Amino acid sequence: MKVIPLGIGGWVSNPLLGNVSLVVEIDKSRILIDAGEGTYRALRMCGFDVDDLDLILITHRHGDHVMGLATLALFARLKGITLKVYGPRDVDLEKLFDVLGIPQYLSAVDFHPIDPSPEPLTVVISHDYRVTAVLADHTVQTLAYRIDGSDGSCITYSSDTRPTKNIINLARSCTLLIHEASGNPGTEEVSHLHGHSTTSEAIQVAREAGVKYLMPVHYYVEPPILSGVGNDINIIIPLPCMPLDIQKLK
Repeated sequence: MKVIPLGIGGWVSNPLLGNVSLVVEIDKSRILIDAGEGTYRALRMCGFDVDDLDLILITHRHGDHVMGLATLALFARLKGITLKVYGPRDVDLEKLFDVLGIPQYLSAVDFHPIDPSPEPLTVVISHDYRVTAVLADHTVQTLAYRIDGSDGSCITYSSDTRPTKNIINLARSCTLLIHEASGNPGTEEVSHLHGHSTTSEAIQVAREAGVKYLMPVHYYVEPPILSGVGNDINIIIPLPCMPLDIQKLK
């Protein structure tokens, strides 16, 4: 299994970071997680196209996680393919495509709604992977996803969330936790107000889940400060287009 970050920022970030979006490769399968503004461009910059994607996982309906789906649908329609998309039930793609003036392109999306649950729910099983979802703690319905590969590797992506036991339980025994870190230590009150976590809280979630590797994402305008890491957590700084081979992590 490989993780290729396409973007690592939040909605209010340096635009050079891009909105958080990830490609996960397992054998011959590729999963795109989240599709904010500019995802298609980032996808192409990193050597992929829409017909390389087996599945798209949307975590929630905020713009920095879903606005780019319309552009993906435009190019999918040009290639004569249909995008298989999973996400929370309140992701209203019909309204999104109508507002953008391209309702006819919704036919390029096969949307599978998920009812978020605090208990892990298996949403997709294939010969290469299994995808499990759980309810995160954000300001709108949000899903965290876990992907278990047929090669024995595993990652969990928190999406936007306050610290929650749901994600700790979801990530147990995983190799890598990709957790949002929108605030720095000392900004817990304002971070929680907007449904987010700080860098130190992301580290603590990884520690409680027993995860050795943490990839912080969704930085805001301040550079992330990682403190209190200790010897039990390894921090992996994501770089756009640079693959991370999960099987090589010890």
